[in-house]
Amino acid sequence: MMNRILFSFILFPFCIVAQTNNLTGSPYSFFGLGVSTNSNIGKNSALGRGGYALNSNFLINNLNPAALGALGEKGFLFDFGFLAEISTVANRSTEETRVAGNFSNLAIASSITPKSAFGLSVVPYSDVGYSLIGIDSNVEGSSDPFISNVFGTGSLNDLRLSYGSSLTDRLRLGANVSFLFGAISERETVTALSGFVNESTLTISEENKYNGFRFGLGLQYSFLPNLTLGWSLSLPTTLSGTRDRFVEKTLDFIPTSVENETDLDIDGFDLPLEVGTGILFSPIRKIHVNLDYTLKLWNATDQRDNIGEFVDQYIYGIGVEYLKADRSFNYLDRIRIRAGFNYDSGYLSINGNVIDSYSITAGLGIPLGARTLSMLNIGFSSSTRGSTEGILVEERLNTININLSLKDIWFRKRRID
Repeated sequence: MMNRILFSFILFPFCIVAQTNNLTGSPYSFFGLGVSTNSNIGKNSALGRGGYALNSNFLINNLNPAALGALGEKGFLFDFGFLAEISTVANRSTEETRVAGNFSNLAIASSITPKSAFGLSVVPYSDVGYSLIGIDSNVEGSSDPFISNVFGTGSLNDLRLSYGSSLTDRLRLGANVSFLFGAISERETVTALSGFVNESTLTISEENKYNGFRFGLGLQYSFLPNLTLGWSLSLPTTLSGTRDRFVEKTLDFIPTSVENETDLDIDGFDLPLEVGTGILFSPIRKIHVNLDYTLKLWNATDQRDNIGEFVDQYIYGIGVEYLKADRSFNYLDRIRIRAGFNYDSGYLSINGNVIDSYSITAGLGIPLGARTLSMLNIGFSSSTRGSTEGILVEERLNTININLSLKDIWFRKRRID
C-alpha cells in the first residue's frame, strides 16, 4: 500500500494552497532528510549561493571557516535572518501553490586576537514539508475503498562552532565542528469507507530523531589583492537515529491505541564527503566575481531511499557584486548590487532521472548608516527543480532572504560630551 501512495504522491500533487512554518513545501522533501535549505548568512544567497573565497572584516562566511581570519582586531559581527518561499508544483495535468517561511539563521563572530576569530551559528540544514491528500484505493483482495492522507514536517539544524586564523597576510586557515540535530515527523491517516458511512480510521504517527557531529576544514590564499582562492572540506559522518511510533484506530468514533513505542533504534543516515573550491577576483575596478564548485560524494555512502538512490552531486555557482564607492558621501554609491547563477545536479535519482535544479539570484547590500559597516542584505532567487518527465513533478520556487548584519556593536564605545 505504501508504495502505491508514494507513486501517487509524485504523480498527483493536490491542487490547494498550503501554508507551513517550515522553510519548504517541496514534494521532494519526502526523500532522505528532506531538501537542502536555501538559507545563507549575509550576502552569499544573492551571489549564486557560493563564496568559498569571500572574506572581509564585515562578513560571516559559513562556507569557509578560514574567512574568520580576516575579521581583524576587536571585530564583532552579529547576523540574523528570515526566509520566505513561494513554490508552484506541477505535473502534466495539475498544479498547486505553496507558501513557506521561517527563521533562516542566527550567527555571531568575534575576534580572539588581531589575526584570529571564532564564529558560532545555527542554520537549518534540511527541511521537510510535504502533503498528500485524498489518495483513493481499495483494500487488497476486496472492493472496499479507503482514503489515505500523508503529512510530513520537520527539519535538521546545524549548530556550528568555527575558528579561523591568518597565518600570514595572504594565508588563512580554519576549522569547524557541527552538531546536526532535529526530527522528521510523518502522520498518515487511512480511512475505510462503506457507502457514505465512516467505518474506521487508522492513524500512524512516526517521528525520526537524528543527531551527530561533523568536522570541517577551510583554507584561503590571496595571490594578489584582487585574486583569492578558497577551499573547504566537510568530512563524512553518520547521524544516529531513533524513532517514536504511535498507531491509533478509531471505530465508530471511539479511539483505541494499537501501538505505542518510543526510542526505537533505526538505521543511521550517512552524510558524504564534501569538497568545495572557489575563486574571488576583480576583473575591473568596482566589480567582484566569485566562481564556486562543490562536490558531494553520495555514491560512497551506498544508500537508497524508498523509490530512489543517492548519486554524486555537483554544484556550480557564479556571483557578481558591484560597488561604486564604499566610502562615498553619496548614500546610493555605497549600496552593493549583486547577481548570480547556481546549478545543482542533485543527489537523488528516481527511475534513472536525477532531480537537478538551477537558480538565478539577485540582491542588494544596503548600508545602515554613514559611519558603520552594518548592512541589510536582501537576496532573491528564482529556481526550478525537477521536471515533468515520467513520474516526476516540476517545482518552481521564488525565495527571498532578508539578513541583518551588524558590525562591531559589542566593542563600540559611547561618547559623552
